[in-house]
Amino acid sequence: MKNARFVLLMLILFSGTALWGCQDPTPKKSDIFKDPIVVTPNPTQYQKLELALYEKEETIAKDGNPYDYDYFKVIGEFTSPSGKVTTIPAFWYQHATIFLNEADQTPPYGISGVASTDPNEPQGREIVTPVGTPHYRFRILPTEAGSWTFRLKVFQDKVETETLNGSFNVSPSSETYKGVIRVDESNKRTFVYENGDSFIPVGQNVAWYTSSTRRSVDYDVWFENMNEVSMNIARIWLATWGFALHWGEYDNFSSRYSHMARLDRVVELAENFDIKIILVLINHGQFSSIVNPEWESNPWNVANGGILEHPLQFFTSNEAKRVYKNQLLYIIARYGYTKSLFSWELFNEVDYVDGAALGSLVVRNWHDEMATFLKANDPYHHMVTTSYKGSTGSAFNLSSIDFVSAHSYDYAEKGILNNLPEVLNSVFAQYDKPVLQAELGINWQNGISSYRADPNGYSIRQGLWAGIMGGGAGGAMNWWWDSQIHPYNLYYLYQGAATFASHMNLSGSDYSQLTKVSGVTVNRTNVRYLGYRFDNRIYGYLYDGSWTHRNYDNILTKNGVIMEIPFASGTYTLTYYDPLNGNVIAQSELSVNNNKAILTVPGFQYDIAFIVE
Repeated sequence: MKNARFVLLMLILFSGTALWGCQDPTPKKSDIFKDPIVVTPNPTQYQKLELALYEKEETIAKDGNPYDYDYFKVIGEFTSPSGKVTTIPAFWYQHATIFLNEADQTPPYGISGVASTDPNEPQGREIVTPVGTPHYRFRILPTEAGSWTFRLKVFQDKVETETLNGSFNVSPSSETYKGVIRVDESNKRTFVYENGDSFIPVGQNVAWYTSSTRRSVDYDVWFENMNEVSMNIARIWLATWGFALHWGEYDNFSSRYSHMARLDRVVELAENFDIKIILVLINHGQFSSIVNPEWESNPWNVANGGILEHPLQFFTSNEAKRVYKNQLLYIIARYGYTKSLFSWELFNEVDYVDGAALGSLVVRNWHDEMATFLKANDPYHHMVTTSYKGSTGSAFNLSSIDFVSAHSYDYAEKGILNNLPEVLNSVFAQYDKPVLQAELGINWQNGISSYRADPNGYSIRQGLWAGIMGGGAGGAMNWWWDSQIHPYNLYYLYQGAATFASHMNLSGSDYSQLTKVSGVTVNRTNVRYLGYRFDNRIYGYLYDGSWTHRNYDNILTKNGVIMEIPFASGTYTLTYYDPLNGNVIAQSELSVNNNKAILTVPGFQYDIAFIVE
């Protein structure tokens, strides 16, 4: 019977995907920890709450690896006033202070990019200093005001050895909290908050800090500029030269405390500037010896003391998967609480990994396993995606992958407005899930070349409008943040699309693209249109069909454009917007008779947008 009980326990432990361990109903009191401390002063609803757990004697890190949840873990069960339980692991934490030493004006060099030396921006050397004793910490987002209780379960070698209990009070907040962002199941094309409000991404990649001196202060500058033009999303990598956890040792992150402290800071900045983050967990170069190669220096490599003989083993080795799941638990515990998190992205351009083409099935299966694991252990249920070097990949077929993160740099010779919507709709037809163009460009080499080819940023402007109005889930995201957008101050290109998107509600099963609605007409052959019709509203975008980043000098102003759209009879408000700055051009009452909306469009040169509601 003893052996049978052991087998049963092992089956329970390994069959599930939520790694909360084997629980003894009468745990032995091991007395390892002091009483838990609520670190957050005056806990407030919808704001991060932190709980610290210190050892009586510092033995955990001495006796083993505190980042290995199979060796030692603490699971917190936080019960809200209404009885809802949030279960989340603790994470091993070294507190640190971060400040910018402006007295040190050493000129920066670029870290895998272009460093800003603008004297009108904060300059100096960022200093990260460890403070206090490493310990376990919890982070949660309390969504209810009132009295909370918690139970902390301590596991050593997967056996529960200690339980600690406590409580805290959360003050109410006047903040309007919309919840976590999800796929809109009513049309599977777009995103919504938990409260049902549309979320339309308009933003850019800011994948890592590029200044060798001010480091994370880069994000103070970038996010402030993004916020000023109403951008609402950023894509950030856990790059090895930036925020990666496992670039000291593959399974112990102690040497990376400063990198994690910087990411903590960036996550809080994103909240302050109302920017959502797509957090990319692995960049392809780590497991490539060919494309942006880093495999030679990868701690996972056996040559460096790791456990992998070749990159593809990362996807097949049971031990590698066990170790990486520990890292996922750590990331969930440390960053899952934040209101700024849009989604987890498992891999950037995974098909660049050595052997990925021949091992496509194992790569796909790994994605399913890891995405399922994230969903089982993330108490806030954030979306999960991944990416390939193009718009398609076998992992996008998985139900555990929530949306397509598409990439393309194929528009040097093609018009974005005329071509990207077709791609977005084709990809949606293949996978039946939202398509976000997470990287788009006319040049894959660098941002300076892109700027020279398109100094007006028309390709960026067109990518935003094509993505928002052409069947995508949001505006296409430019890649060259450090070498194009920031040095040439092209942030203004985002204002119009971001402002217009803030007025849109794309939720509903009555979602129809104007290009697919029978009976829509425009009286000019060179004027094309994108947009959507719902039962009680229309979002439209008209543009010159010959306008591209290469052809713009000879585009003439178009007057007398008339557009007809089949629409329910009634009285509506018609508003025209300037697509560049989002300003209202004109607003009037629109009477729709005989189920046909007739729009007499104000004159425009390149493009114009409108809303009927």
